[in-house]
Amino acid sequence: MKISNFIDILKNMQTEFPVEECTEKDKKEKGIYNSNNKYLCLILDKRFTENMELKIMNPYIWIGDESKHKEFKGLTGWGWSNINKSNHIDNFENPVHGYIWDEFVVGFVPYDNGNEDLKIWDLIKKEDD
Repeated sequence: MKISNFIDILKNMQTEFPVEECTEKDKKEKGIYNSNNKYLCLILDKRFTENMELKIMNPYIWIGDESKHKEFKGLTGWGWSNINKSNHIDNFENPVHGYIWDEFVVGFVPYDNGNEDLKIWDLIKKEDD
């Protein structure tokens, strides 16, 4: 997908991270709270400025006060994980890992298997034609 229609696609997406949905304590990592809600996420990678990617992901938050490391006290962060939680990407605003990673989620829309008729798909299809 070309980035030329990025502005139109982003206009149809949310950018305010769904913090209130992230309530399920992670079983493996302290301070992580997951959401089971799925979102279609627009991902940019600063290494490849002519491309963008869409992935279905779940939001999560990280609370540094619950970490065993004292240097994280008072810090929080927002991120996204793929459905099987094997890949993580930072949110553009308030990233979990700071600005050291190359990929960021910059926009998203709620996703379920029944909403393939989203405006975002129409914008992508026009670009691909």
